[in-house]
Amino acid sequence: MTDPDIIDDLLVLLQEKCPGMATIDNAPFAEPIDNFDLQTPAALAYFAEDTAKGDADTTRPVQAVRLTYGIWLVCKRDQFKAQRQALREALMGHGFSKLHNPMQYRGGQTTDIRGELIWWREFWTTDTWLRN
Repeated sequence: MTDPDIIDDLLVLLQEKCPGMATIDNAPFAEPIDNFDLQTPAALAYFAEDTAKGDADTTRPVQAVRLTYGIWLVCKRDQFKAQRQALREALMGHGFSKLHNPMQYRGGQTTDIRGELIWWREFWTTDTWLRN
């Protein structure tokens, strides 16, 4: 079965399109942020969810799925708007392959504010096919 996950390609895209980020990594495997002055702004992405978009086609082994990715943006308040905009410009409408629809924004939220640091998380989706 072909895995439709594009997390590695998403990280490469962010590295190319978001030069203002000090840290870009796969969140489950990222080192802890210990030095906020040197390691932020940070974009830590992860594969959050895949959801069936319909029933499997019984005449051929495919099923429509929606892949959802979360991105933690950790940065100082004065960098927040610019770095969030850089993420959005990199991802909005980006097509990772002929089999993946363009990326769509699903929403975001502040999860924590401590001192001058903001922890923001937003979600992005792409629709594709689960194939056998």
